[in-house]
Amino acid sequence: MHPLAPVGTLFAVTVWPLLAAFLLFLTPENRQAASSRTFAVAGLVITPLAVWLMPGTDALAAACSCIVTAIPLLLPQARDRTGRILPFLVTGCALLALNVHSAFAVTILCGAGAVLLAWREGRGSRQAAIVWDIARSRLGGVVLGLLGASLLPMQQSSLGAVLLTVGLCMVAGLGPSPAPAPEAALLDTGLRFAALMLMFRLSAYPLVHLLMLIAGFGTLLMLVVSRSTGRTISLPMLSALGAIAAATGEGPALVLLLLAALGLAVLDLHEAEGSEVIGAGAAPWPVFCALVGIGRSLETAELVLLVLCLLPALWSVRSMTLLPAFGRGERGIVAVTQAVLLLGGLCGPLCLAWHPVMGWRP
Repeated sequence: MHPLAPVGTLFAVTVWPLLAAFLLFLTPENRQAASSRTFAVAGLVITPLAVWLMPGTDALAAACSCIVTAIPLLLPQARDRTGRILPFLVTGCALLALNVHSAFAVTILCGAGAVLLAWREGRGSRQAAIVWDIARSRLGGVVLGLLGASLLPMQQSSLGAVLLTVGLCMVAGLGPSPAPAPEAALLDTGLRFAALMLMFRLSAYPLVHLLMLIAGFGTLLMLVVSRSTGRTISLPMLSALGAIAAATGEGPALVLLLLAALGLAVLDLHEAEGSEVIGAGAAPWPVFCALVGIGRSLETAELVLLVLCLLPALWSVRSMTLLPAFGRGERGIVAVTQAVLLLGGLCGPLCLAWHPVMGWRP
C-alpha cells in the first residue's frame, strides 16, 4: 500500500463531489455558476492523479473513475441552486460505487444516486411521471440487490448471487425501462456502469453468467423489435452491451463502452450529427472496439445472435467524416467530444490487449 493512500487519496477520488456539493450549498447564488465550474475542473484534474494510489483499487475501477469524474463538467449550467448541487451528489454516488469493496454498499449507492437523479430531473411536471417511473424500477432492483448481497456469505447456495445480479440488471436499466432525457442520460451513465462493474465481478458465480447474457441479449432484442428511433436508444443499447461484456469477463470492453456512452450522451445533449454512426458500432469508434472484444469471448451461436441484433442499427448508418464538427469549423464541446471518442477508438486495440486483474470480488 502506498504511504499516501489511506485517507488523502480516498478523499480526493471519491468524496470530492460531496464536498463540492456542500460548498455550493454555502456559496451565494450569484457565484454558484463559476464555483461549480471550478469544482468540476478541479475534480477532473485531481482524480486521475490520485486514483492509482487508492488502497486495494484495481485498474478497471481506476479507469472508470477517471471517465465518470468528467460528468459535472460536461453538463450544461443549471439555472437554480438545486440543479447545480445534485449533479455533484449523483457523481459522488457513482464514484463511491465504483471504488468501495462491498456489494451491499454499491447497491445502496446506486439506489441513492437514482433517487437524487429523479429529484433533479422530476421537478418539471411534464417529465416527473417518466423519471419517477424509472426511479421506482431502479429501487425495486435495489431491494432485490440488497437481499442478494445479504445472502452472498452463504457459500453453499448461489441464490444470493442470482438475486443480486437480477437486482443489478434492473439498476443498470436493462429490460423494458424507459430511456431518460439527454441530461438525465449523462448523469445516469455513471450509475449504470457502476452496477455493470459489480456484475462483472460476479461473473464467476454459477448461473450469473447465463443471467447476464439473457439480460443483455433480451434488452437488445427488445430494442430491435420495438424499432425505436432517435438518439435515446444509445444508452439502453450500450448498457445491454455492457451486460454482455460483464458476462464474458471483458473488462476493457466495459471501459470503452463507458467512454462511448458518456461521449454519446454529450453529443445527444447538443444534437450533434454523427452520433448514430458512433453508437451503432461503426469503425473506428470505441463501440466497434468493444464489440470486437466481446465477440472474441462469445460462443459462435451467441456471436451470430449479437450480429443479428446489431444489423438493423448498422444498416441505417450513413457515411460520415471522422470529425464532422471540425469540418464545419466548430471548436466547442462537440468537437472536443468527437476528438476524444476518435482517440478512444484508435487506442481501442491497445485497450483490448490489456488484461487487468480484479482487485476484489463479492
